[in-house]
Amino acid sequence: MSKYTQKKEKLIKIAIDFGGSSTKIIYEKASGEITSLVMEPEVNNVPVELVKEWERNLIGWAEAENKAWVYTPNSHWVQTVGHLAKKMYQANTGLEELKYERGIYKTLAAVWVIKEKLQLKSSFEVALAILLPPGEFENKEEFETLVKQKLAQYISPTGKMHVKLVYFKCLPEGAGIYLVHEANTAKISRDKVYGIVMLGYRNASVLVSNKGIVEKGKTSNLGMIQMIERIVTLTSGQNVESLTPTVVRAGGEIDERVLQGITRSTTKEGKAVEVEKLKRAINMARAEYASVLVSWINNTLPRETSEIVFCGGTADYLARELNLTA
Repeated sequence: MSKYTQKKEKLIKIAIDFGGSSTKIIYEKASGEITSLVMEPEVNNVPVELVKEWERNLIGWAEAENKAWVYTPNSHWVQTVGHLAKKMYQANTGLEELKYERGIYKTLAAVWVIKEKLQLKSSFEVALAILLPPGEFENKEEFETLVKQKLAQYISPTGKMHVKLVYFKCLPEGAGIYLVHEANTAKISRDKVYGIVMLGYRNASVLVSNKGIVEKGKTSNLGMIQMIERIVTLTSGQNVESLTPTVVRAGGEIDERVLQGITRSTTKEGKAVEVEKLKRAINMARAEYASVLVSWINNTLPRETSEIVFCGGTADYLARELNLTA
């Protein structure tokens, strides 16, 4: 690596979205190329001894994002993050917890993974941008303080890390869509009230622009997980982890061939019955969820709202129902 490249890579620019279904990361290479990285959302406390034993017995080679863990000073626990936490230690996604609390460890892990991708030394500077739900936006200063403190000294799978946070920017989820929309509509958007509705896996959030001024946003727990958990209660032997990608792939018209992949019956007749039960459960849960979600949106947005911009994976899935509210 040339001296010029080393100098350019001393400051690493990173943007992170702590999604309920995955952690989305964007970072800039020394060449100026922007690239992305996705990690599973799980985080789990594990005794130090267990991680050491796992590493001693590790066979083969894995990408950094699939074996990430962080250890902060004065702790008896290692925080496993992403694939390692999910597959080895049965971690959960923590959908009921505040995003920023687990987000600290996801950030530390992401910084280490990027360091490995770029083949950097363990000491460098970062400029960090993160997204938080509007309902957690008040925690931005606490997040900045904690992540700055922990980045300065922590242990990764390749040893000690000393990272200096030189720039921090926190925006509410949906802010990027708002800025793009405002740029595209120019003066038109500044003369009316419109809402940015972000529908994700974990929660639903609303930002309102009132004649060019963005008001304090609101967040609810009405993410797609609510629908998936309802399907679990209406079926037998199903779980959130397998249902989520299957329901999305099956689509609004519900492709029965996709549902067959998660049936538990061993006979052709049994599978057919199970698929029909799954279809009924999905249709019922979708109708219930869409009704509650649309009601919340209508009661959250101001009466004078003239335009709604929907974004997020759940918005794509519910496009048919959401178009009825226009």
